[in-house]
Amino acid sequence: MRTDDLTKHITRELRPLLGRGESASVSRLVMEDLFGYRQGNRPRKLTQEEQILAWTTLNRLKAGEPVQYVTGIADFFGLQLKVNPSVLIPRPETEELVEWILEDHNQHTVRSVIDIGTGSGCIPLALQARRPAWTCRGVDLSEAALEVARENARRLDLPVTFHQGDVLEESMAEGRYDVIVSNPPYIPPSERSKMDASTLEHEPEMALFVPEEDPLLFYRRLAGQGHHGLKAGGQLYCETNEFNSEEVLKLFLDAGYADVVRRKDLQNKWRMVRATLPEGEATQP
Repeated sequence: MRTDDLTKHITRELRPLLGRGESASVSRLVMEDLFGYRQGNRPRKLTQEEQILAWTTLNRLKAGEPVQYVTGIADFFGLQLKVNPSVLIPRPETEELVEWILEDHNQHTVRSVIDIGTGSGCIPLALQARRPAWTCRGVDLSEAALEVARENARRLDLPVTFHQGDVLEESMAEGRYDVIVSNPPYIPPSERSKMDASTLEHEPEMALFVPEEDPLLFYRRLAGQGHHGLKAGGQLYCETNEFNSEEVLKLFLDAGYADVVRRKDLQNKWRMVRATLPEGEATQP
């Protein structure tokens, strides 16, 4: 079998499951990331080892495993990141959160940033790649996730540091930061029926779900982190559940933040909130 034949075969086999467009996209990712073959390149014959890999890969995809876990690679903001089931697969809306931060803080600024619940490290790594003068840090409860984040930093040669900590139990933002950013767990169990089966079956639950009776749990904690960890005038950026972003906005207003605004993503869903710590509101360390 040749690379072009395999491309067609994967697309054809996945079409009943994913549809025409997504099956072609998944096939492209598999061929590029696992076989080094790009559409338009001269086809080549697969080795015996590659044919075995193609068979196991297709079986995993047909079983519903996300292509990023199959290839071990996720594209995010121009970076190729290692991912595995210890971390969430970075989403396009998280790229939009990064873009918002970059819009607010141009290339002539020097900023200190902490990402709480960093997972693969996608947010601080993307910020560091675009703003080399910044100091970026990530914190996560999961040591397995931190191993992935640290490997990504090494592979990309980016000076982002990562540390273990529990945002619900301790202060993550020690010192004074210009920016705190987080994509916290925000899905109550009652919304499981609205989620893709592949997400439910393969991605880490601790990074997705929040107690049904307290869906704003992590946002309240982040509001407190901001008062202790932000410089006066510093900003807190969060990704939110599209169904309760207005409640998150009100929470930050009630917590004493100023210029609290929310933003829609490219799918026209309310998915991001930014809050600013007023002058004089920062707690003395």
